[in-house]
Amino acid sequence: MLIPQQIGPTEAAQKNIQEGWWALTESGEPVAGPYPTKEAAMIGIGKRGEAQPTGRPGEKGPPPE
Repeated sequence: MLIPQQIGPTEAAQKNIQEGWWALTESGEPVAGPYPTKEAAMIGIGKRGEAQPTGRPGEKGPPPE
């Protein structure tokens, strides 16, 4: 199960991800994000698929349709 959680600048730097709202596994691993709001994260969790951005520096999101 994925849960939405906001990751601040310190934790984001430690995990080498961007700050914002993320979909996290139960063990705390960020798997999709960042999202601008908790609501957007919840929608992203509902739509979760391979096309979700990773939020890691240098990695792009899905190609435009």
